[in-house]
Amino acid sequence: MNNVITGEIFLDLLHKAYQNLCLNCKSINDLNVFPVPDGDTGSNMKVTFFHGLENIKEQDNVPLMAEQFAQGMLFGARGNSGVLLSQYFKGIANGLKGKEKVDISTLIQAMIEGYKNAYDSTVVPVEGTILTVAREGIEKGKLEVTSTSDLTDLFLAVYDAMRISLDNTPNLLPVLKDAGVIDSGGKGLLVILEGFIKSLRHEDIQAVQEWENHAPSPTITSIAFDENSELVYGYCTEFLLQLQNSKTDIPHFDLKAFISFLSEHGDSIVCFQNGSIVKVHIHTKKPYEIIEFAQRYGEFVAFKMENMSLQHNEVVYKKQEKNQQKKERAIIAVCQGEGMKKIFSDLGCDLVLDGSSTMNTSTAEFLDAFEKVNAKTIFLLTNESNLIMSANQAKNLYKDAQVRVIETKTMQEGYFALSMAVLTTENDDELEEMLLTGKNQILSCFIAASSRDVQNEEVHSKKGDYIGYVDSKLVCSHPERKQATLALFSKIENIDEKEICFLMYGKQVSKEEVEEIQKELMDIYPYLEVGILEGKQDVYDILIGVNR
Repeated sequence: MNNVITGEIFLDLLHKAYQNLCLNCKSINDLNVFPVPDGDTGSNMKVTFFHGLENIKEQDNVPLMAEQFAQGMLFGARGNSGVLLSQYFKGIANGLKGKEKVDISTLIQAMIEGYKNAYDSTVVPVEGTILTVAREGIEKGKLEVTSTSDLTDLFLAVYDAMRISLDNTPNLLPVLKDAGVIDSGGKGLLVILEGFIKSLRHEDIQAVQEWENHAPSPTITSIAFDENSELVYGYCTEFLLQLQNSKTDIPHFDLKAFISFLSEHGDSIVCFQNGSIVKVHIHTKKPYEIIEFAQRYGEFVAFKMENMSLQHNEVVYKKQEKNQQKKERAIIAVCQGEGMKKIFSDLGCDLVLDGSSTMNTSTAEFLDAFEKVNAKTIFLLTNESNLIMSANQAKNLYKDAQVRVIETKTMQEGYFALSMAVLTTENDDELEEMLLTGKNQILSCFIAASSRDVQNEEVHSKKGDYIGYVDSKLVCSHPERKQATLALFSKIENIDEKEICFLMYGKQVSKEEVEEIQKELMDIYPYLEVGILEGKQDVYDILIGVNR
């Protein structure tokens, strides 16, 4: 049981969170950002987080590491989401300051300080954003913590509460509801918590490249903003202002008066002071007024300004262009193995997602796939029971197409569903009915090497033996693969009456071996027509489909 965060644990928590942000960056970017759909929230949070990591020099003192991390985020923060994220972690650092050890109770209080600091840094806090998700996450999550809870339990409780809060953001913020999305900043925070959990569970996250400091310059076209365009949304203006003794009395600098001026000349304001540095984010049509005012007190050490009307016009144009190119229908399937991917492509899939050996495709990956196929109606074959919830979650999140999830629990079900369907039909309801009928007609079985000793009332298997499952039930075991396969068929109810069967063989099985199994099965069961397919899957030696 892990109840205390050490320097090593803290650093790994942050690294896993950053990797998870990188992995999910596009899905966060694809969500609209208030008040302009600029689609850069994920990138802003990612680069902000990266600068925090780069600033950590200490390796043992967690409160000091947290302070260094927050300070790095402050200087690297981009956009509203990055600023609020940096203030959230600044509050956490404040809550940890001076603590000799960081245990569960200390961390809970620090996370409370985190969201309070984020709220305080915003002139007009808006509910339905990352602020709400952060607040409800810890306030509701802490109620699930007991005396026997460890750090993983805490983060899981906070994660669950954040997820519920995030799903509710469209009900709090009309602009989200109108756009049919959840809050992107809140999504980013949820992704960070997911990274924490993966760290404590020692789960790997695929390698990611570090953020490149020099982002490409925006491409300005006459389509996006030309001589006839109107400045509707103003300029997103951000800067770090170094207060200077020659211009102001720094110890008595009036931040409230400074914010009051900003409020009269713009909106979406985030403004806070950290020592002699003032961080400002504002949307204004007259940035020169803000610049001139700020220089009364100091000089800029970092500055960024973007034309939000340009961003908006580019998004609208791209969306119009995308809608014009949208095809009527697309089919997506998840599978594992190069042979399997080819099989499903040949059956008519527009996109085949590589589920890897674990078949754990995320909601974000599904959303990305929906974007790629760009169709009015999307049929998704999950081909794995563990993917059904994430697929349906993606379906509920995605508003640019009608997504129909065909809940195939195995690749055999998916294969047979596509084989039996007439994909050329123009009626989506009819196609869905054919796919569902096809998947329900197949019995899924498999043969695989056992990774440990297994036993039930009927079967005793040792590690390394070949075990056979029929419809999720262990039915046989044998040291030899062929004998295990033949034994499996003998356990299928009414096998003598079956007519359709196919064997999908994996990387570990040769074509000669599976052909030998095919011949013996057809000799034993004369009514059974056995086909073979090269799946090249990793985990399962032979995937078997038999008509019910």
